[in-house]
Amino acid sequence: MQRLFLIFCLGLFFSCENSKESKNPENGNILENLTFSVDTVVIDAGEEIINLKNGVRLASVNESKSHFYLFDDKGSQVQKIYLDKLAWEENLPFEKEGPNGIGTGRHSKVIVYSEENFLFVSFPITGIFSKEGGLLKDLTIRYEDFKIEGQEEDESLNLTSQLTLADDQKTAFALPTNLLKGTRKLVKLDLEDSTGKILPIPALDIASEYHIIRQVDDMGMTIYTEPIHIQKFGSDVYLLTQSTNKIYQFDFHTDSVQLHEFDFTIVANQKEIPVKNKVKTEEDFASQIEKAKSQINFEKLIYDEQSETFYRFGRKNIPQANKEVQKIQSFLFAFDKDLNLIGETELKGLETLPESPFFKDGKLWSYVNVEDELGFAVFTFDF
Repeated sequence: MQRLFLIFCLGLFFSCENSKESKNPENGNILENLTFSVDTVVIDAGEEIINLKNGVRLASVNESKSHFYLFDDKGSQVQKIYLDKLAWEENLPFEKEGPNGIGTGRHSKVIVYSEENFLFVSFPITGIFSKEGGLLKDLTIRYEDFKIEGQEEDESLNLTSQLTLADDQKTAFALPTNLLKGTRKLVKLDLEDSTGKILPIPALDIASEYHIIRQVDDMGMTIYTEPIHIQKFGSDVYLLTQSTNKIYQFDFHTDSVQLHEFDFTIVANQKEIPVKNKVKTEEDFASQIEKAKSQINFEKLIYDEQSETFYRFGRKNIPQANKEVQKIQSFLFAFDKDLNLIGETELKGLETLPESPFFKDGKLWSYVNVEDELGFAVFTFDF
């Protein structure tokens, strides 16, 4: 393991609804004096080739954080990485077709569960498979079989979009998106009786205000949209977007919804400068995107089980005369396990935010490509 000092690594990577406004606790800002160091580690793949063509978009870690599982779509296999030994361990092959097939379409999610069972989400096949490749539970969702409460007439919904399962695997959330309108609808699904209902998420509607379309010709268009994410920690599901710091928390067990609102002091709580939603030229399209990205953008939540702390990065793009050069302002926010705000700070000099980050043993791991080898930047925080 090679120790990289901070000055060096900064240039490399870096059913009812309740509303709650988070307040800083009495102990103040835990990130006020934050410093950190970074190690880079590279996975020993031996004679194997770890496919990084698509990065680690389809990867997950197990509950103990001992292993990292990366789906290689080309090889139709999950590549199992032993993080404690920083080495490739084995490949787990899966069939694409047949009764145990995971499908030949594009997968939107591959998640590892206990005992190395895997959730594969794609259109049209979704299911839970054993590590030996056998289909354990067919969760394929056929839109025409579901009756969705609150659905508009003639409205078609993609019920596998960001599909997120409850622990009992009987209930799920999906987040269909209308790309032309930039709108999202949160759908709660009962997988046993093929019913569902649309749940309102008005606090995140701001994401649709930063939806930009450029009509290229009669047959095509270019679209910029700000994502809304569904994340699951424990038995709860969290809904958030990069356009605002507000977070919805859904409890599967009590069927309750809570809206968390925060009053940040170092950045705005949400984007404030409007953009044009429809443009004609490529230059205007790029200009409006730059306007959206130069405002505050919030990343996904990251949870450290060791300290029972949530973290969330934020960023602002700094416009440059040379469009090939990109610089950002980086921010970090901390919350306790109940999502009370307990810290905020600007990370001066951090030019790239961690990619696909997760906590392991109290340290933040972030994917890096090291000359086409799988690597991780490992952040150690000192409060």
